[in-house]
Formats: sequence, C-alpha cells, structure tokens
Amino acid sequence: MRAGWAESKRKRVLWAMIRNPFQSEGGAARYAAGRPYIHPLFMEQLKPWLGGHALGADVACGTGLSSVALADLVDRVLAFDASAAMLERAVPHPRVAYALAPAEALPLPDACLDMLTVAQGIHWFDRPRFYAEARRTLKPGGVLAVYDMFFLGELKGQPGFKVWMSDQYGERYPSPPRWPYALDEAQATSEGFGFHEERFDHAHTFNRTGLAAYLMSHSNTVAASDEGRETPESIAAWLDSELNQFLPGNTVGRFKFGGLLRVLRLLT
Repeated sequence: MRAGWAESKRKRVLWAMIRNPFQSEGGAARYAAGRPYIHPLFMEQLKPWLGGHALGADVACGTGLSSVALADLVDRVLAFDASAAMLERAVPHPRVAYALAPAEALPLPDACLDMLTVAQGIHWFDRPRFYAEARRTLKPGGVLAVYDMFFLGELKGQPGFKVWMSDQYGERYPSPPRWPYALDEAQATSEGFGFHEERFDHAHTFNRTGLAAYLMSHSNTVAASDEGRETPESIAAWLDSELNQFLPGNTVGRFKFGGLLRVLRLLT
C-alpha cells in the first residue's frame, strides 16, 4: 500500500515537471515548416486492424499530418490538439474535423470510436488519465494506436554525423522532461488493453535547409527558444553552420529513421 502511494506521488511530481514545448506560436510554426510526412508508413501497418466503415480520432494532432494520414483508413477523423497555434496551421481535409482539446479530456461520447491514434505525443500526456479517456471513448474491441518515428541520427556515408548529433547537438540542446515510463505489454494489460508491437526502419532525404528545419522542429530546440536560452535565429544560424560540413551546397543526404508502432485493442 505504501509503495503504491509513493509511486503515485512520484508520478504526480513528474507530471508537474513536464511542459509540452509545442504550445507556442513559434513552436507550431517551426513544426509546420519542418516535419516530414512519414505517417502513411504507419497507416499501412494499421490496415489489418480495421474493417468496414469506421470513425477515428487523432489526439495531439499538431498540424494535422497524422490526422490526414488516418483519413486514408477511416471514413471520418475527429482531430484534437491542446494548442490553438498548432490547429491554426492544420492541413485541411474534407473528412477531418479539428477541435481544441487535451488528450485527457476529449469532447466525445462514450464508446464512439473504432480507432484512436497518437503520433509522437504520448510522452507529453498525463498517461493514467489518457488511458482512462481511451477506455471511455473506444468501442469494445476498438484500437488505440500509438506510434513514433525516431530520428536515429545516421547519415548514409557520413559516420561522423551520428557523433555530431550526440556530442554537439545533444549537448547544446538536451531533451526536455517527458513521461519516461515505457509503453509495453505489462502497462497495456494493466490498463485493460491487448498489446501488439512492430518496429521497422525507414529513410528520408534532406538537404541542409530541410534538415535544419526538421531539427528546428524538435522539442530540444523549441524548448531552448521558448525558455529564452537562445533565439530561433541563433539556433538556425548555428545549425546551418554546423550542418555545412555534412551537406555542403545543395547536397542531399539519406537519413535513417526508426518506426515504432504499438497497437492496443480494448479488451471486452
């Protein structure tokens, strides 16, 4: 009993430390400008989990890349984000409706959803409250799909880039606090879900300008400017200067990403 209370207190303290850096106007603008549209790769993996006509919701939708991708799988998408600045830049789609709402309090009736997706956002959530909301809004047997794309910091033919990412970029722009607990089978089962996981690698090409814009959309650099440690202009100038050694001129590089998809089906 005492151990459970201590763990609950630790999670409350941790949650108080977490600040989602993608709430500001500047962060939203950089996200819209720099994020690649890799989401359809994950939708291909999700196809077998849906059948017939379906209603889906996408939470922490950001600028709508994940919402538009989900629209390829379901008839209608209800997309939510806690940032008005993000939603102002959301990609329009005839079957996607955007609304302002946190992931932990969705304006939806009970048991209405066939699928609920989260792309690169669950580490900013109050995880216990979000799982409760997923259980409430999903139909029996409905699917919660949580997926992440990881920039592995690998540039084909340039082994020094990975060292730079760790020793230079990572040291100058450390990752802000986020929910550290893994989403694994044990956690999914404890929350009332079945669990399936898939991992895969994929590649994306950037020139220097595109790579700098992508790194400017990372929570690391957004937090640095939002907290006043650097200006966006100084971050952009530093990145351009540093990346020139790997991508001079109009050189295009092939970068490695990792994909992680976790499918949680609501147990009946």
